[in-house]
Amino acid sequence: MRLLHLRRLHTSFLRRSYATKYSGRVVVETDNGRSFAVEVKTPILHSDVRGYPLPRRDLICKATQILQSKSSTSSVEPFLDLSEYLQTLNPTLTTSEASEILKSLKSTNLALNFFQFCPSQIPNFRHDAFTYNRILLILFKSSLPDRIDRVKEIINQMEKLRNRGNISTVNILIGTFDGVDELEKCLELVKKWDLKMNSYTYKCLLQAYLRAKSSSKAMNVYKEMRKRGYNLDIFAYNMLLDALAKDEKVDQANNMFEDMKRKHCEPDEYTYTILIRMLGRSGKANEAVALFEEMLSKGCKPKQMAYNTMLEALAKSRMVDRALLLFSKMVENNCRPNEFSYSLILNVLAAEGQLGRLDEVVEISNKYMNKSIYAYLVRTLSKFGHASEAHRLFCNMWSFHDKGDRDAYLSMLESLCNAGKISEAIDLLNKMHEKEITTDTFMYNAVFSALGKTKQISHLHDLYEKMKQIGPSPDIFTYNILISSFGRAGRVDDAVRIFEELETSHCTPDIVSYNSLINCLGKNGDLDEAHVKFKEMQERGLNPDVVTYSTLIECFGKTEKVEMAYRLFDEMLAEGCSPNIVTYNILLDCLEKSGRTAEAVDLYTKLKQQGLTPDSITYAILERLQSGSHQKVRIRRQHPITGWVVSPLG
Repeated sequence: MRLLHLRRLHTSFLRRSYATKYSGRVVVETDNGRSFAVEVKTPILHSDVRGYPLPRRDLICKATQILQSKSSTSSVEPFLDLSEYLQTLNPTLTTSEASEILKSLKSTNLALNFFQFCPSQIPNFRHDAFTYNRILLILFKSSLPDRIDRVKEIINQMEKLRNRGNISTVNILIGTFDGVDELEKCLELVKKWDLKMNSYTYKCLLQAYLRAKSSSKAMNVYKEMRKRGYNLDIFAYNMLLDALAKDEKVDQANNMFEDMKRKHCEPDEYTYTILIRMLGRSGKANEAVALFEEMLSKGCKPKQMAYNTMLEALAKSRMVDRALLLFSKMVENNCRPNEFSYSLILNVLAAEGQLGRLDEVVEISNKYMNKSIYAYLVRTLSKFGHASEAHRLFCNMWSFHDKGDRDAYLSMLESLCNAGKISEAIDLLNKMHEKEITTDTFMYNAVFSALGKTKQISHLHDLYEKMKQIGPSPDIFTYNILISSFGRAGRVDDAVRIFEELETSHCTPDIVSYNSLINCLGKNGDLDEAHVKFKEMQERGLNPDVVTYSTLIECFGKTEKVEMAYRLFDEMLAEGCSPNIVTYNILLDCLEKSGRTAEAVDLYTKLKQQGLTPDSITYAILERLQSGSHQKVRIRRQHPITGWVVSPLG
């Protein structure tokens, strides 16, 4: 029995010709011979199958432990401990062992220090391709900001010491560098070191040229590969096709696609998607459709990206019916549309004036319509000014979902306000709580602003009173909108009352608050009070801006207080507040109407010196200065100040 078992073991060893062979002897055996124990001698292996000395694992572990220890027994510097340890070895450290130690170190800087330590501190140690490749690979994978410079230093060191790299060295360098010039230097090393590029090297080089956005260089590499009989995999083909497509090299991409199929490399979904996108953006929608159908015939099941790419091609060519048909196929094949899918459909419907078919889109994708998709559609329609369609879709969302989406409700509110549908906006604001949406100050401010612009003061007043009763609390923007709105409608008392409420609230009046009140007071005849507020503003440490000064200058000008207007202008300059073209136009108009022509001409000269560009209002005022305010018939003539030929306004 024992003999039979040993024969089986011997047969097993013979079958595993590449396994390590062991020898041993029987040391324990039972009386019946059914079980025994064997003492096995550990084989002593000095080299691997290639003849290289095998690294000593205990040495590698010990050296790594010394270098990565935070403190050493005999020294604070781990390299001193390592040097003492290596002196006890016979033979000394080999390059393969140094390479393994480099691989084991977790710190890139520590690995670099060890790399420099070996030739400087270990007698007769000389780096070879193994160690150079290891340190280059470590730098390639590192996040050091100067890793490229470090790699170049290593290569320069190799050149200086006349150390020759191998093809793996070149492969690592190609993967590290991005620029075309640096890649050319890699090819120079191939010639200098008398190396032969293999299939992997060519693939690395092709990808590197694509990273450097040089599709022409990549194409040259591809041609060289084909010439040498090397084949690309699907990943490399797709990268090259994508680069050609982005460079709009349509013919080259099509030729490569056909060559790809001839070389028995089957295109996948990404291949077709790249080409469909290229054709779609070139306006060749029918060719894109043909490719999409070919993809289906090959058994590819399109995913979201492929459907969206095809939808984009159809949308660009404004093929509404085909786009909707493809969209329905997408849903039918259980491929969920995303926001980009819907945006493509919205764009083509809007471009063709068929937004009314949006209900058809919603019906097609009914099983995927949720609150977030409704919200996205409402936001998008609102953003592009399609308030009616957005509101109709919003009403559908309101009916089907108990809880609302705040962003969608806010977009709808702003859209209604911008479209002048104020009553609908107020109604929405009042009903938001039904969908568990808490109204905030920003929402109220949007409606206040719309009411103010349309001068619906009674609604503005009522909504503000309601806000004070049930919340939320007004903020500085609320008060500023109200002051401006009441002022625009000539309701001076209400504007002053709101300003007083602002002063007693938790908010503090800012420059906009004062500007709005000064404008309201000045333009409604209470110029003295406007000037008082101007002084009060300065006393509170608020520096008047160009709007403040321009407003007061205009108010003084309209009441024929030209001297006061000019004094304010000079004060404005003295305070370092630069007038804009509006300020100059206001003062020019004031001077022209009061007959102070010479001062108006001087002011125009100052305007030009400030580097401001006159606008149509400026030239209209200058034309009045030229023709005279009392002249009934105005004749076209060259302006003596500007040299322009201007048309009369009368």
